[in-house]
Amino acid sequence: MVWLVGTSGVGKSTVGWQLQQALEHRDVPAAFVDADQLRNAAGVEATADDFVADGLAVVGPIFQRAGAKVLIVAGMVDDAAHLARLLPVSGHPHVLVVHLHASDEAVVDRVERRKWNVELAADSVDYAHRFDARWVDIEVDTTCQSPSEVVASLVERLERLARSERLDTPLPVTPATDAEPTLTLITGAGGVGLSTTGFLAFLQRMWSGESIGYIDSHQVGIVGADPRAPEAAPLRAATSAALAAGMARRGIRHVLITADPLTARALADTAKPAHMFWLDASDDVIESRHRFRAEGGGPPLAGDHRLGLDDLSIRAAVATSIGEARDESLRPNGISVINTDDLPPDDVAGLINQSGEVGKNL
Repeated sequence: MVWLVGTSGVGKSTVGWQLQQALEHRDVPAAFVDADQLRNAAGVEATADDFVADGLAVVGPIFQRAGAKVLIVAGMVDDAAHLARLLPVSGHPHVLVVHLHASDEAVVDRVERRKWNVELAADSVDYAHRFDARWVDIEVDTTCQSPSEVVASLVERLERLARSERLDTPLPVTPATDAEPTLTLITGAGGVGLSTTGFLAFLQRMWSGESIGYIDSHQVGIVGADPRAPEAAPLRAATSAALAAGMARRGIRHVLITADPLTARALADTAKPAHMFWLDASDDVIESRHRFRAEGGGPPLAGDHRLGLDDLSIRAAVATSIGEARDESLRPNGISVINTDDLPPDDVAGLINQSGEVGKNL
């Protein structure tokens, strides 16, 4: 396990994703997860740390069965004692802690450029000043380095470590449970705003005091050379369903899941969601949202394949998404369709939260 620590804005998620891909290209099977994606749950006594530890205990064995030798985790960890509380199992062959840091100016600039939670830039700097790095294994100053340069400085060492360690014994699998939360599944063509809408729907229910969880299936299925490949949909569905069951063990009664169409179909067949929603949009709106994401708009997501796209690449991505949007065979049976053209994400989230009816156009 490689754990990337440091304050917001130092590049943990971006470096983690690129490091996973770099190891794969060196024939070292790897997986990546952002710890923030495991702790989206509220309304019960369990803490965010509990959900991260539970989540790692769930996804670790699934990734290992998929062939991964290295699990890269990005997340803020205060000290060695805090890390020990987050580790899901004892006896892990090796945990390498990499501290990414940057100048105050670089941290503020990066938080502001990603256009998400920019008001937290000062808090990020304060956290960096309080952080005592004497317990970490490696320190990397990312101020004047691109993510690819940071990865280049780490990948050979991690490759040697991965090849020297043995994983003869599979990681223990979290026992099954009878607890099953109510599932709401949100899907649609690429670029329509699934992650933004799903997270906002989660926040609305959390603020109302509900016992609620949220899972972005793409963010909990990053394993292999092409995590977005269609054939990886069953794995994305499996990790999402297993994480939802883990949340249920902590008392979460309702879990929202966002998923691409193929993963959604797999979830619909196996997890049997109570409510399913397809987010639709016109061709022009799909293109405008792709351009918004390419410019850094919306929540930062590891491995965001739209971020930084040039015009030609945007047009290709838009064409693919429009094809998905118009292919009704991709939609699970009984799904409600929401046209999002004239609705901000908050309103779309509100429609999902207010609706208890399945199978009608909204």
